[in-house]
Amino acid sequence: MDWKRAKSILITVFILLNIVLAITLYNELKIDDISQQTIINTQKILMQNNIHIECPIPKYTGNDYTLKYEEKALDEKQKAAILQILLGNNYIKEGINLYKKDSKNLEFYEGSGFLFSDTGSGPVVNGDDLKGNVDKYLKDLFEKIGLPFNEFKHDGYYADIKNEENVKITYKGQYKEYPVFDNYIDVEVSNLRIKSIKYHYRKPTSITIKKDVFVIPSFEILITEMTKYPGIDIIQVDMGFKGYTKNDKKTKTSYEGLAWRIKTTNGDEYYFNARNGTLIG
Repeated sequence: MDWKRAKSILITVFILLNIVLAITLYNELKIDDISQQTIINTQKILMQNNIHIECPIPKYTGNDYTLKYEEKALDEKQKAAILQILLGNNYIKEGINLYKKDSKNLEFYEGSGFLFSDTGSGPVVNGDDLKGNVDKYLKDLFEKIGLPFNEFKHDGYYADIKNEENVKITYKGQYKEYPVFDNYIDVEVSNLRIKSIKYHYRKPTSITIKKDVFVIPSFEILITEMTKYPGIDIIQVDMGFKGYTKNDKKTKTSYEGLAWRIKTTNGDEYYFNARNGTLIG
């Protein structure tokens, strides 16, 4: 008997059985918490697929929600302040939304954000507490411009393995108790100097419950989708709003549903529509 082939078949059968169990439990439980045994089985399946998970698996299986946005573009006063503070005087306009001065570039995009980069020295963030000093720099910068830094929360700190002086610090939008993944600030720092700032923001206004729509539980996403990515280390599984589902041009509003986010140790993020499990690009 070919034991190696038989072992592979048994593992495949075990995984398929657990997927069936996951779907069955979801259909039966809906808004109830997932059982601890299901969580244990999910962890085993991930291990068998060479996936390490270093965080709790959320048990939420309740209603979906919709987040309503205002299309709030940067106004001309804010753009002028961003240009003056980040580029200084005598900058050159090289495109509809692109501005340059020496080693600095600033580009506005979608009317709701900007990307600043500096291939030269960059603004200095001195001190031992790098995260704290970047927080302070951004808070001061956003207050001068008139941008809502208080609607963002620190989300990640990633040092380059090859060069620990290179760090990426990320922030995600927050509305009530939910993360708003499409609102974000990404900052890259090298040798205590800010090399880039990427900002995107639309104004959340309200959340509406969808009483007859339930989310897919996170364990089902982990089993059916994340097993396609062997070798990763998962450090966070959470839920927030992601992916514009509808736009109303007359009222200039947008709507989003909930999404599961699965984040790895190096900062890679996978987003899945919480209603149907579709990967969000």
